[in-house]
Amino acid sequence: MGVLGGVVQQWTAAQAVSGAGLDAAEVWQCYRGVGGALDEVEVNGYLAGLLMISTVQRDLVADAINEILESRDLPVDGAHYSTGEVAAGSGFADYLRPLVTTPDRYRFDRPPVTGVHVAGIDAPAGWADGNEGRQAEAELRRCHALYASGLLETGREERFDRITAYARMRFEVSSASISLITEDRQIIKSVTGPIGQDLPRELSLCAITIEKDRTLIIPNAGTDPVFRDHPLVAGGPRARFYAGHPVSTADGWRIGSLCLIDDRPRTFTADDELDLKRLAAQVQIAMWLDPGA
Repeated sequence: MGVLGGVVQQWTAAQAVSGAGLDAAEVWQCYRGVGGALDEVEVNGYLAGLLMISTVQRDLVADAINEILESRDLPVDGAHYSTGEVAAGSGFADYLRPLVTTPDRYRFDRPPVTGVHVAGIDAPAGWADGNEGRQAEAELRRCHALYASGLLETGREERFDRITAYARMRFEVSSASISLITEDRQIIKSVTGPIGQDLPRELSLCAITIEKDRTLIIPNAGTDPVFRDHPLVAGGPRARFYAGHPVSTADGWRIGSLCLIDDRPRTFTADDELDLKRLAAQVQIAMWLDPGA
C-alpha cells in the first residue's frame, strides 16, 4: 500500500468502530494510552467524519481501534494506516483487508451492494450506468441510511434538544435546529427558537447544506445573489443569516444538518465555524456512537 488519503483512512476507522460496535469513549481512552494528543470531542469528531486530524494522530487512532479489536478477537476489518510501512510496523497488518475504489465510494474488498430498495422506491432501470445512475444510487443509499437510523420514528428527543438549546445560546441567533432530509422533505428533529419547520425538500436550506461536506454560511441572504429570492428569505420568516453543517451516519451518508438561523445579518468567524462543527460532531455522537444517551 502507498500513501492512503486522509478521508479514506478516516472512513476505514469509522467503519471499524461501527462494525465492531465499539464505544467511542473506550476508543479515545485507548488512543490516549498509545500517545494520542487530541481531546475526546476531537477524536469523536474525526470518527464521525467531521474533523480531519493530522497523519500521526490518524495512525494513533487506528492503533487504538486495532488494539481493541485484537484484545476482543473480533472478526471485523481493522482501521487502515497512512502508509504500508506504518501498517507493517504496527503489528496489526493482519486486520487490514485490501481497499478497492469504485466510481461513487470506497469499500472493502467485497462485492458491491445491488438491489437497493428504500421506502417504497425502486432504483430506476440502468441506475448503474453513467453519472446520473450513480447519483440515483447514492441518493437511494443515503435515504436508506436515514430510514435505517430510526431517527424519523422517535420524534423530538431531549439529547438533541440540549444541543440546539446550547447552539442558540452560544451563537445568539433566533433559532437553532437539527433537520433530517428525506427524499422529498425536511423533517425537524429538534428546534430551539421560532424558525424551523418541516418543509418540502426543494425549499430547505439544509438540503443544500448536505450536498457537500462543508459548512454552508450565508452572512446576509437578503443581498446574496443566490439566496435573496429564496422563499424563506423573500417571504415566510424572512431569514437573513444561515449557517449549517452536515451530520452523517456512521458509514458517511449525510442525512441532515445542524443549522443556525437569524432574522438579521450576522458575521461568522473561523472560531464560530469550528464551534459549529464541534456541535455537529456531538449530534453525530448522539446519533450513532452513543445512541442510548
